[in-house]
Amino acid sequence: MQRCGCKRTCRRAAAFMGLASLLAWGAFASERVVWAQLQAAPDPQQLAQKVQRRQELLRELEQIEKDLGMPPAPAPPAEQVSSPTPDQPVTLEPVKVLATKMEEKPIGRTVSTVEREDIEHARGFSVKELLEATPGVFLKEGNGPRDVGISIRGSGAKQSFAVRNIKVFDDWFPTTQPDGLARMDLNDPHAYEGVDVLRGPSSAFYDNYALGGVVNFRTRKGRDIHGFEVGNEGGSYGYSNHYVQIGDQLDKFEYSLFGSHVRGDGFLAHSKFNTTTENLVATFTPDDKRSITLKFINNDLDTKVPSRLTLAEFRADPRGAGRTFVTGKGFVTPQQADQGRNDNRTIVGARYEHQLDPQTGFRLLGSYDYKDINQTFGTIGDNENPSFNFYADVTREGNLLGLTAKHYVGLFFNRIEQESSSFFNLADGQGSRGDLQANTRGHIRNIGGRVREEVQFSPQWTGYLGVGVEGSEIRAEVRSRNSTTAPLSRIEVRREFMSVAPEAGVIYRVNPDLQLRGRVATAYGIPGIGNLTTATTGLAGNNTGLKPQRNVGVELGFDLRPLPTVTASLTGYYEFYFNEFITQSPGAGLSSFTSNAPNAEHRGIEAELAWRPFAGAKVSTSYTFNDHIYTEFTENICSSTTCKSFDRSGNKIPGVERHILNARIAYDTSHHSEWWRGVGGWLEVNWLDDFYVNNSNTLKTLPYQLVNLNLHYDREVTIPFARSLSAFFEIQNLFDATYIASANVVADSLSDTPANLATSKQAFFAGQPRSYFAGLKLRF
Repeated sequence: MQRCGCKRTCRRAAAFMGLASLLAWGAFASERVVWAQLQAAPDPQQLAQKVQRRQELLRELEQIEKDLGMPPAPAPPAEQVSSPTPDQPVTLEPVKVLATKMEEKPIGRTVSTVEREDIEHARGFSVKELLEATPGVFLKEGNGPRDVGISIRGSGAKQSFAVRNIKVFDDWFPTTQPDGLARMDLNDPHAYEGVDVLRGPSSAFYDNYALGGVVNFRTRKGRDIHGFEVGNEGGSYGYSNHYVQIGDQLDKFEYSLFGSHVRGDGFLAHSKFNTTTENLVATFTPDDKRSITLKFINNDLDTKVPSRLTLAEFRADPRGAGRTFVTGKGFVTPQQADQGRNDNRTIVGARYEHQLDPQTGFRLLGSYDYKDINQTFGTIGDNENPSFNFYADVTREGNLLGLTAKHYVGLFFNRIEQESSSFFNLADGQGSRGDLQANTRGHIRNIGGRVREEVQFSPQWTGYLGVGVEGSEIRAEVRSRNSTTAPLSRIEVRREFMSVAPEAGVIYRVNPDLQLRGRVATAYGIPGIGNLTTATTGLAGNNTGLKPQRNVGVELGFDLRPLPTVTASLTGYYEFYFNEFITQSPGAGLSSFTSNAPNAEHRGIEAELAWRPFAGAKVSTSYTFNDHIYTEFTENICSSTTCKSFDRSGNKIPGVERHILNARIAYDTSHHSEWWRGVGGWLEVNWLDDFYVNNSNTLKTLPYQLVNLNLHYDREVTIPFARSLSAFFEIQNLFDATYIASANVVADSLSDTPANLATSKQAFFAGQPRSYFAGLKLRF
């Protein structure tokens, strides 16, 4: 692949200048804090007042919990206040008075949370390790080492790469661009303390594209790092991950900086990769009413990409590189096409929070997101996507008709520019470019607002009502041709959309150990420029009649703690889709195209259970059942000479996994005091059923089960300068199963027969064979 060296240097310089600026800001704030501490010892009277104020706040919190029918928090130990000496540092735990952020604590939502204890002692390669045990979530490999597709309740399952129909955040800074696309290349699991997954239609509060739900990655806090950590992982197929994390809390300033360099040969042919990631979050809190948070993320990716296999190719050589279709050349190997990606993504953002009074909080958020894509497949493409987001909201705690209530109103605006060019691939093994194949210039703009009201009718009953309204505009011009001798044709896109998404729900807290919840919600997603300008051939063309998709979902569930050592959750959902996007691949090397299915239904069950039978032991399991069907969909399929219509009503929606089961048994000895304290391990089983990959339901994947084994050690040490170390050894796919880890939805054709389905549909990527990994981390 060829890429302008000057452009790449400028992009890297801008990224590092941004990082340097943030670090300089953090260093300045830290210096101010340290200098103030050196100039004067703490005033004993002020210290006593702070401790007294903290005790008053804790008593207020206990009273609120009593009013809500919750068990009171354990009383803190009595604090001894003494006059500090000049050489005796004093540390006070900060007390934040900022209003609870609604998006972080959504009342009545079906939420699954991945915590640090579940991921800390395991290999951390991609979001697959973070989310594979989450009910309602299905993951599949895309085009690159960490390009993992996320599907929630089947939404996004038909996407051939990246993530759509789900809103993604990092510390609640948006990483879904205004065109609805998010990529997981940014996410190194070592940077995070946990993940929150909100399932179900979510546009009333999270705007456009939130049909399946929301995923928020939470980076580690500086106070938890409290120093410097260095880690290294290595394993099968040339895999290595070198990472470092620095963080601390210095009175009014807290920061966490992460960086990693990951490389490997890949277990599939033609999949060697190299990627670096930086992630910084820094918060300055000048007083208990204001805070400023800065965010920086940067990722550089250079990877080879194999082509998907037909079922016959998978059976013959599951780790093969496949074939790629190149216009004017026919099918060639990925090596001949020099198939791969050379991409960069940089995000810089800031959030300002101000507690205007004890009941009212105000926030502003702005972010700039630049995506620079250089990819070689059937054609060679360059794509630049600068975008920005702006949010402002006010939250006020008060009363409504004499009832305790929380009022919320917010406004938002975002815009993305797109400029891309694609060239014919000469398929000479060097990534050489031929003539221009297509050029696109355009933008997507979204502007809207949302309101929400949460009312506590009694200590047991809480209800909420919200609505989001959004106007969207798409403007684009595409010049394209499908052969080197054809003239350039012109397609103009001018579309405007007005979307409204209401939601309502209720929560009934039977007692502190049982909560019932019900919810009715809606969501919407407009098409992107690529959806509107890619024809059914997989080449640039007119598809401007595509309609936006919408859904209405109903869900009922409960959260239960029948015993102090057992927690359980069960949710049933039924969602109605209108004009659902059906994305299909016409073949390797070609772009996927999108059509509308007028009516469809998504219904299913999500369950999770955790049991801690004794100290150090944990048994956990999650299960998902999806039953998704077309209720009205007539598909038109054409050849060069004729067209036919096929009624798909009643067929299963392709790409949606029907049964997913994850179970893990874990034991950790960190609670012991003997010499072997810190030893632990777990055994995990994943079972996935088969699913269809075409609308006619004539081709499907194979069911499989995987077993993973992990052993780890983590404890304090007496090594000079080091506080502790942790190490792990892990075997993935213990019994070396051969399985299909990823399948694209493929287009049907008039020439399909039972005999040629296995040889003509390039849909499948094989999963990782038995692999061994080990890692070591030191904390300083």
